[in-house]
Amino acid sequence: MSIYTNKKTTIIINITKTKNNMKKLIITIAFAAISMMSFAQLTKIPVTKDSTIMMDKLYVGMLSGSEFSTDSLYASTFANIRFGVMGTYQPAKWIAVKAWAMYQGETQKAPWQMQQFWLKLTPNKKLSIEAGNMATLPTEQRPHPVSGDGQFETFSEAQIVGMALNAKIKYTFTSDIQAGAGIAVRKDKPEYSGMVNYKKVTLSAWYAEYNQKVGTALTLHFTRVYSTLVWKQDQIVSEILVIHLNKDKSISLYADTGYDLGKKDIVRGEWGLLKTFKSEYINGLYGLGYNHETNTVNGYLFLHL
Repeated sequence: MSIYTNKKTTIIINITKTKNNMKKLIITIAFAAISMMSFAQLTKIPVTKDSTIMMDKLYVGMLSGSEFSTDSLYASTFANIRFGVMGTYQPAKWIAVKAWAMYQGETQKAPWQMQQFWLKLTPNKKLSIEAGNMATLPTEQRPHPVSGDGQFETFSEAQIVGMALNAKIKYTFTSDIQAGAGIAVRKDKPEYSGMVNYKKVTLSAWYAEYNQKVGTALTLHFTRVYSTLVWKQDQIVSEILVIHLNKDKSISLYADTGYDLGKKDIVRGEWGLLKTFKSEYINGLYGLGYNHETNTVNGYLFLHL
């Protein structure tokens, strides 16, 4: 969900790792120092004097939550920390080498990471050609992993296919219309995809040969309403719907719902309220919602730079 804005700061992070009795890795991060200098920034940091190598973004965030059971006097907690970096090497206007890396540690799961590396060619302003280990066209409708939206990715958004070794081409017909096509390798089989974007509406579809199934994703991103609807043949239909109640989008209602087409049952249902906040240095949110699967009332605190 696009509800966050990164601000400027410089951070120094100290990371320690320990294991609990259940052999789960707990990662605790202490912010050793935060230098509040007005010229410091987390985006568009030149690495070379000629700016051919640019650090596009540095990110760090911590998401924590508590789950209060409605069936008994019981509560559980979780927390995760994510940090990542994005970079671009652009020796000429028409060619760029792009990469990003992300690492996440969690209290209830093993730590994990993601990386992407690809080549982008732009022969002219309307045409782009990309190839490498990267997001497919439908994957672009998921929030970027190196962002607050990515760390707070919803169940419904996560139903869209993920990154893969692929090639894709996009053509911008007008300022309002863009279309694309791509081919990826998933589980050693081809996966074909296409995308059409008209203003604030994006529709994509894919066909995977490894399971011979089709999937589609529709995203609407208006001033007060955000929605991503995902349908996967014989598998699931799911939607995340966010309604912003005020102009600055700081108070929102959300509904994240998924229906299993095979089991014919609701496998995801969480509905609640989000209160976002932002300052010169730290952004985040408070959240409160009801989770259908676990019969719990969930509270969230999310902070990111």
